[in-house]
Formats: sequence, C-alpha cells, structure tokens
Amino acid sequence: MDIFAGVILLLLKFGIGEGVGMGIGLYLLAKGIVFIYDAVSVMDILAGIVVLLAAMGHYYFFDWIFVLWLLQKGFFSFFS
Repeated sequence: MDIFAGVILLLLKFGIGEGVGMGIGLYLLAKGIVFIYDAVSVMDILAGIVVLLAAMGHYYFFDWIFVLWLLQKGFFSFFS
C-alpha cells in the first residue's frame, strides 16, 4: 500500500486521483495512529496529512520527500 500511496501522491501533483488520494491519506493516518509508538508511524501520520493536503490541491515542494519516503518504505517492506 505504501508504494501505491507514493504513486498516488506523485499523480496528485498533476491533478490525477483526488478521490483515491483522500482515501489513501485517511488510510495512512489510521495506520499511523494505530501504531503511534513507533517513529515510522509518526512519518505515516505526516505522510497522511501531506496526501490529504495534496488531494485538496495543496502541493508543496517538500511533498517530493514523502513520495520518496513512501516508495522506499513500500519497496523495502515488499522485499523483506
């Protein structure tokens, strides 16, 4: 799901997938809140907020950091 979230965040830069972006943002927030005692979960919460903001049309320069974060996290969890 993290790879999918990274791709959706990337597509949101071009105005594609706003509805899916809202769902992914809420998913990341929920996943981060469930495992809140882990530092990675704090990043999931931040990524969820960033995806929600991007889905609402607010895309910032630091969103690229979260695209890379989600893609690499998904890649490493997929192969571990």
